[in-house]
Amino acid sequence: MKIMVIGAYGHAGRLIINEGARRGHTMIGLAHQKHRLNLPAQRLIIKSIFDLDKTDLQGIDAIVDAIGAWSPMTETVHYNGLLHVIRLIRHTSVHYIKVGGANTLYINREHTRTLQELPLYYPDYMQDLCSAHAEGLKILRSFSDVDWTYATPTYNFDRNGRKTGHYVVEGEEFHPAHSKNPNNGKHDYISYADYAQAVIDIVEQHQFIRQRITLVSGNNPIPTQRY
Repeated sequence: MKIMVIGAYGHAGRLIINEGARRGHTMIGLAHQKHRLNLPAQRLIIKSIFDLDKTDLQGIDAIVDAIGAWSPMTETVHYNGLLHVIRLIRHTSVHYIKVGGANTLYINREHTRTLQELPLYYPDYMQDLCSAHAEGLKILRSFSDVDWTYATPTYNFDRNGRKTGHYVVEGEEFHPAHSKNPNNGKHDYISYADYAQAVIDIVEQHQFIRQRITLVSGNNPIPTQRY
């Protein structure tokens, strides 16, 4: 398969490219600037996500949007960048997988409250980023003519954690600790390496079309540590 990874030099992007290349896929990286890191990508496109066009996507089977942005000036890429890409692939079979935000997960059965509302999980300084992720998910849900998947890592997403080869796919609900303190949480951890394995599995199997899913591997090995 021919897989494009947006945010190729980010930690998640690199691991997803590595995992795809290890399995024999043709990996295409997109980054807004070149880094010194070597990537096992057959092609590297250096341009803004907003400059991506249909010629860049010729022959692409799947796009993994692993772009990272953490400042008020750049966070809009999580919805405006997303919108630009999915408009390019409407009415095609290209599978778009967005690396989502756990803040968007529901914390009640009625799906009226999200994890973003719990201040010990997501304090004030993270609310702008949370809102950007929420807007991106809202936009995706409005497209019935795109094969999208919103793949949310669970709350503790460890970029340095080891690859265990174990993960489970869950739905849209997260069960926070009864104390509302993440230090007491359970079943709330996945490493970037296990997440990368899951993403390539989803691409290969063309699964979870127009669904938001959660990827989780178990309990946080260091409960007081955030990632």
